[in-house]
Amino acid sequence: MAGARATTTRAVFSTGILRRNPGTTFALVDLVNLGAATANRMTVQVFDWSSGLPVALNLTPCDTTKCFVSLAPGTSNFVYADVSGVEFKYEVRITRAAFNRNVVFNVSGLSGEPLTPQVGNNVLQLQLFRVKRRNCGCG
Repeated sequence: MAGARATTTRAVFSTGILRRNPGTTFALVDLVNLGAATANRMTVQVFDWSSGLPVALNLTPCDTTKCFVSLAPGTSNFVYADVSGVEFKYEVRITRAAFNRNVVFNVSGLSGEPLTPQVGNNVLQLQLFRVKRRNCGCG
């Protein structure tokens, strides 16, 4: 087929809705590519669910509501959103290639300086929920 575009199956992972600890200022996503040969691209989003509807929050350093993070083999990176304005609850979603198990990501709710992890707002990768594509609203 001329002009056909290869597609990669994507897997979407969610923290589920987290009740924001009053001391939580930032939602931090740490990502690491433990692979030796393949670069990987992930997408990170953070939503404020306080109104009952998802409101996308800006992520740093991307300065957008949908942050694309590329990781070379053996490297790590992070992105974060300021959740201090979230009244009650928020969610973090991470999308990656479904086949790649060499990418590890964790989510931490941090205080302002000195950036201390906050009780109840930390989710390890194995605790993340895999969302079915047709239900995730991730495009």
